[in-house]
Amino acid sequence: MQRIIENPWGSLGAGFAAAIVVLLVWVAAAGSDGVGFLSFLLRWVHVVAAMVWVGLIVFVNFIQLIAMRAADERARDFMHISVVPQVALWFRHASTLVVASGLLLAVLAGYLLPGLIYGTGVYMPPERASLLWLGVLGGLAMWMLVHMYIWPSLRIALGLRPGDEAGRAAARDRVRLFARLNLIIAVPVTLAMVAAAHL
Repeated sequence: MQRIIENPWGSLGAGFAAAIVVLLVWVAAAGSDGVGFLSFLLRWVHVVAAMVWVGLIVFVNFIQLIAMRAADERARDFMHISVVPQVALWFRHASTLVVASGLLLAVLAGYLLPGLIYGTGVYMPPERASLLWLGVLGGLAMWMLVHMYIWPSLRIALGLRPGDEAGRAAARDRVRLFARLNLIIAVPVTLAMVAAAHL
C-alpha cells in the first residue's frame, strides 16, 4: 500500500489568503506601526501553531495510541499508512513553527536581544519573566523530544528506516513514552506562557 500524505492547503489556502488581505487592509487603514503589526502576526502564528501542536499531542495520547492498541492488524496497517504519517508531519512542522515564531516574537517584544529593536532593555516584572523563560525552556524541551526521540523512533516503527520486529516494538514503546512526556510537559508550559502574558 502507498503512504498517503495529502496537502490540505489547496482547499484552505484561498481562505487564509483572503483573511490576510482583509487584515492587511484593516491594519493599513488603522495606521499600525510595522513592528507592532509584525509582532501581532507572529503572535497569531505562534498561537495557532501551538494549538495544532498541543491538539495533536492530545490526539496522539488520548485517541491514536488507544485506537492502535484496540485495532486489529488490518486497521493498524491502515492507520500506519494514512493517519500516523499525517499526524507526524503536522506534529513536527507545528512544533518547529511554534519555536521559530516564539523566538522571533521574543526578539520583537524586546525580551531577547532588546538592543536589536529598542536600543535598550525592556522591563518585565521578574515573576512574569521567570514564567516566560520557564515556558520557553519547557517548549524547547518538548521540541527536542519531537525531533530527537519521537520522530526518529516513529520512522523505525513505521518501517521508514530499517529495523527488525524487536527494533520496531522498542521504537513503538519509545514513541509512547515520549508522547506521554510531551503531554505532561505541555500542561505547565501552556500555563506558564498564558500566565506570563496575562498575570
